[in-house]
Amino acid sequence: MKSKFVRIVSVALLIVLVAAMSGCYGSFELVKKVHKFNGTFGNKWVNELGFLVMNIVPVYQVAGLVDMVVLNSIEFWSGKNPASASNETVIPLDQASTLTLRGTDGTVLLSSKTESGTTQYIFEKASDGTIVKDTNGKVLARCSMGTDGSMSIYDGSGKLVANCSAEQVQFLSEVTTTSR
Repeated sequence: MKSKFVRIVSVALLIVLVAAMSGCYGSFELVKKVHKFNGTFGNKWVNELGFLVMNIVPVYQVAGLVDMVVLNSIEFWSGKNPASASNETVIPLDQASTLTLRGTDGTVLLSSKTESGTTQYIFEKASDGTIVKDTNGKVLARCSMGTDGSMSIYDGSGKLVANCSAEQVQFLSEVTTTSR
């Protein structure tokens, strides 16, 4: 019994020693992700219940230990924490334009380089279509899909710019698919 206690204390001290000797406080990205996930359960009462459960079942403790011993040490030696991967995919369209698919917030960023600088537009999914914003968050356009497959396009002030029938939307879909 005493031997088992000494072994547990020794392992705990070794873990603390390894973390202290690495000289890296670290960003604790994994714990941040667990905390962010905990905030998605619902209202404050459900989030609190989830928080308690995730502490009784030692989710936070395991994430903290993995962060402290493994991920923050990797961050110290390499400069990058594996848990903070950006989760973005960049797709080059041509020499001057790229699409960036952002997994973190589900948006798409269109960047185009011109002689006068770089122009960027953010495409955000809405319940009935897509919203186009500039990088400051100003709504530039909105596209709404009808239940019949039609599409309505509005400018930033909400004024209707164009209507497309379901047949026109289907035709555009086929043209863009076959042109690749």
